[in-house]
Amino acid sequence: MFFDIYNISNYVFYALFAFCFFLLLFKIVLHFTAILPGKRFPKAKEEHKFAILIPARNESKVIGQILDSIQNQTYNKDKIDTYVIVESKDDPTCNIVKKYPRTHVVVRQHLELKGKGYALDEAMQEILSKPHDYEAYFIFDADNVLDPHYIEEMNKTFDQGYEMALGYRNSKNWNDNWISACSGITFSIYSTFNNRPRSRLGLGIHVCGTGYYVSANIVERLDGWKFFTLTEDYEFTMYSTLNNVKSTYNENAKFYDEQPTTMKQSWSQRIRWCKGYTQANKIYQAKMVKAGFKDKKRKTKFDKLMLAFGVVPLAFTLATIFAYQAYNITLMIVGLVLGQAIWYLPLISVLGSAVALYVFLMLYTACVIIAEHKNINLTFWRGLVCVITNPIFMLLYIPIFCHAMCKKEVKWVAIEHNKTMNISNK
Repeated sequence: MFFDIYNISNYVFYALFAFCFFLLLFKIVLHFTAILPGKRFPKAKEEHKFAILIPARNESKVIGQILDSIQNQTYNKDKIDTYVIVESKDDPTCNIVKKYPRTHVVVRQHLELKGKGYALDEAMQEILSKPHDYEAYFIFDADNVLDPHYIEEMNKTFDQGYEMALGYRNSKNWNDNWISACSGITFSIYSTFNNRPRSRLGLGIHVCGTGYYVSANIVERLDGWKFFTLTEDYEFTMYSTLNNVKSTYNENAKFYDEQPTTMKQSWSQRIRWCKGYTQANKIYQAKMVKAGFKDKKRKTKFDKLMLAFGVVPLAFTLATIFAYQAYNITLMIVGLVLGQAIWYLPLISVLGSAVALYVFLMLYTACVIIAEHKNINLTFWRGLVCVITNPIFMLLYIPIFCHAMCKKEVKWVAIEHNKTMNISNK
């Protein structure tokens, strides 16, 4: 009887796993299409005028690097103005900014409003209040460093009529430790296995962090920047998808970002992401579903519904895996209590499925590193450590998400940046 129950339950869960595979089929296909060459853009017919916005609260240790990288752009410097946003005129960043041409300081006035979205909105409001001729706004963090061809490449996408475009986010500190390596891998996955195929298929791009531009038409239509959740980038992604903003991904527009090096930093960062994800969904998800079902264009309809329900297949799959584990553990305990000779069979299933999941995530990480070896600057041994530890890093999202949901309030916590790099060696 015990053996029969064990077999029947396994068949039920195998059917559920097959259903999970069906739900994840589009994401699986999307990942496979990442092996196709990235989208290429023709040479621009015109040099467009851009503003660069950099929120830089207490970032004097690293602000010089991004300003140097802006000065080192192959693009016409007369077509670029930079605005560095600080919270006090006494911030040492202000003195550093004075050394750079066409670079301005914006001192925030409403410090009671915390968050990057409010800083960007204040800067845009100040720019809009004065005569200007900007055609698009780039958004960066103070710890970013731009490849010399970044703006030249992004000008190509803007010249093609894209209202929003995202560049390739690389890491400054791949080899610091396993946490920085795994965090860097996360953005490689997002760029190459999500945005590259989305761009190839003509679907909307999902903004991730910084390194993107927004058309001045959008900024003027919004009268600034009206995305104030903890993840203003994801909130803007939902807005742009809802409003059919024409967007793309340019993997040749590379920039570099500093990754966390401690679990405390990584945990706090990802709690903010999870909480911000739910905040943005509360604002846009119902609108997205309604608009998705009403949309008569197949591509935009699919894009809206995919973003609205995108996490559901993964959540259902994880729930099925944990239900399978919990059921087998319960069955094993019942078998022990009843003195069944084959009580260990559910234990084998638990261990087997756990090992299978771990090995799958290891192989997935290895595939990402191999596919991105030209961009991922990992030593062999650090790469090996990353392959072994990244499954743990990824699975930690489960307790992190639960922690975020249990916290009534999650505040934006600054991560101190101090990593330097020589962009000329890249």
